Amino acid sequence: MSLQNVYGATAVVFAFGVVTVGPAYAQRRDGSLLPQEQSGEVTAVGCLVRGDSMRGGKKDKYVLARPRRGPVANVPEATCTADPGADALTLDNPEKARMDDSMLGHWIEISGRLESETDKNPDNLRELDVLSARLVPVVMPPRPAATPRPAPEPARPVAQPRPTPEAHAPAPAATPAPAAEAPKKLPKTASPLPAIGLAGLLALTAGFMLRSFRLRQRV
Repeated sequence: MSLQNVYGATAVVFAFGVVTVGPAYAQRRDGSLLPQEQSGEVTAVGCLVRGDSMRGGKKDKYVLARPRRGPVANVPEATCTADPGADALTLDNPEKARMDDSMLGHWIEISGRLESETDKNPDNLRELDVLSARLVPVVMPPRPAATPRPAPEPARPVAQPRPTPEAHAPAPAATPAPAAEAPKKLPKTASPLPAIGLAGLLALTAGFMLRSFRLRQRV
């Protein structure tokens, strides 16, 4: 095979790739709401931005970025943004739905007619003729309930060492009280003889007194 034939084959493959990839890429940028060769009524939900913030958008147009098929009941976030190369649709006749700049940066649901697209330029955005529009309600997802922390396990009681029985010292023996000393006997130093003598003297004196009394009675 000559070098000229190789170059020719390469050029054909490259051209075929451009033709194939171009429409596919454009198809991806319209959110796959309808095939490119078809037009029809659609309801799309996306982020409303200015046209010049998106690749292929026009400065004086609104663009519905990140479009997806609607309707939807609500969205979990109030505001939104979009990269310049994200999927997008150019909005025609937004005044029919009384759209204004206050809706920019918010999720919006638009019903209208999506026009067919025959241009192979991937930066040429499909047009959506607006019939009605509304801001999508924002509903924040419920926060998961906090899982209660398990109660800490009660501390196990630490086994206290048993007290060692103390050796009781033997009680001191009771000291017997000293016995009462017997009264000492007095030494026998006195004699009963004087007492006997005194008694006899008294008896003799009484006898004389009695005799004298009787003699007086006789006289």
